[in-house]
Amino acid sequence: MICIGCEQKPKTKTNRPINPNGDSELALLMRNMFSESDSLKQLVIAGKSLSGLQRFEEIHTAIATDPTVRGPVFDAFSDVYIDAIRRLESSDSASVMKFNNMVTQCMNCHSEFCPGPRKKIKQLYIN
Repeated sequence: MICIGCEQKPKTKTNRPINPNGDSELALLMRNMFSESDSLKQLVIAGKSLSGLQRFEEIHTAIATDPTVRGPVFDAFSDVYIDAIRRLESSDSASVMKFNNMVTQCMNCHSEFCPGPRKKIKQLYIN
């Protein structure tokens, strides 16, 4: 009689970094911006007042994974995004429209630079 047995080892999930080369300041900031925007989306949907929003001015100084990203075009996109946050915060009505405008500014920048997150960013839109 021959007995062959295989021991099944439970598979362990390994947490691989999103960027195996390390995360830049800008990448970490962008993830924080997404998380903050997702929370903000829930406030807008609930019709809550918006004040004290993070404006993420450090977008102008955070070190990018690819340093060639920095320049006048990136800075212009950053300024428009921060302006969209200010408009959203100062709005007393039409918050959904202004929130979606902020998301559009993210999409516009990511159309030009680093298009990978666009699919995730699209989830922020309020229909």
